[in-house]
Amino acid sequence: MKYAFVTGSTKGIGKAIGLKLLQEGYFVVFNYSNSEESAEHLKAEISVLYSDHFSILKADLSDLNQVEIVATQLRQLLPKIDLLVFNAGLTDRSPLGEVKQKDWLSVFNANVNVPFFLLQELVPNITKGGNIIFIGSMLGNIPHSASISYGVTKSAIHSLVKNMVKFLSQDKIRINAIAPGFVDTDWQKDKPEWLREKIKSKIALKRFAKEEEVANICHQITQNEYLTGQVIQLDGGYNYE
Repeated sequence: MKYAFVTGSTKGIGKAIGLKLLQEGYFVVFNYSNSEESAEHLKAEISVLYSDHFSILKADLSDLNQVEIVATQLRQLLPKIDLLVFNAGLTDRSPLGEVKQKDWLSVFNANVNVPFFLLQELVPNITKGGNIIFIGSMLGNIPHSASISYGVTKSAIHSLVKNMVKFLSQDKIRINAIAPGFVDTDWQKDKPEWLREKIKSKIALKRFAKEEEVANICHQITQNEYLTGQVIQLDGGYNYE
């Protein structure tokens, strides 16, 4: 059996990735920080089919003090790690002149610092030939006014993936990132219809991505043993119109 840990995975893209991995025969450790409701809903949803193939770990992965604690918990839960998916993250939509230092640092901790130091802790537990996948963002490649800190941290993630290749390749561990464009998560669905239509007008395929399409790419990456150090942008042809 293969074993995976997916951060931020009781809803949205992370949940879709976790469900896909369950379908592919993985034992999956799901993760959440504070949404007990989403965790209970997930547990009820998957318990019948996958009762002995999952665990749900509560941990705030925006807190650097949690890194060693989470690493220890994972070593107790899993005999090995075949796949790490770093999906959890934060954003801050403050205008340039209103960005607070604490908010800037919080976004960097959640999106870059905690994932890096957790990865550092867990590398010895990753199997040879294992995979690490970061969920980056199209906004890490294409400047956007939505969130300065979010865009900068996603750019940092993309760079981290490329810089980690040589450190991991000696153990045949591959590291890649997926940079989704606009995905039809609950957050996107809550946007007013006029704004959704405006966004879709800029996408060649005229629709948002499905969460499952991101999950499918995630699994496909694990199947290609020659793929490493890449940032795969899944944007439906954004700005190709």
